[in-house]
Amino acid sequence: MGDHIFKIQERRRQVASLVSKSLTQTEIARRLGVDQSTISGDIKALKEMSRQFVFDLVKSDLAFYYDQFLTGI
Repeated sequence: MGDHIFKIQERRRQVASLVSKSLTQTEIARRLGVDQSTISGDIKALKEMSRQFVFDLVKSDLAFYYDQFLTGI
């Protein structure tokens, strides 16, 4: 199971790199030798991971500034 997860993570790193080079999902799928629906799912997962990262970052910043505000009162 761990090997399977590693392969998915590695493919998603490759997908992210190829998306940043403006390749289409079809081109990426062809290059990586997988179905286009797999690439579509990978891109959806990458977007969710990015959204969660930004949410967590904002949440931690808000907590920090709120704490600073309370300390200053």
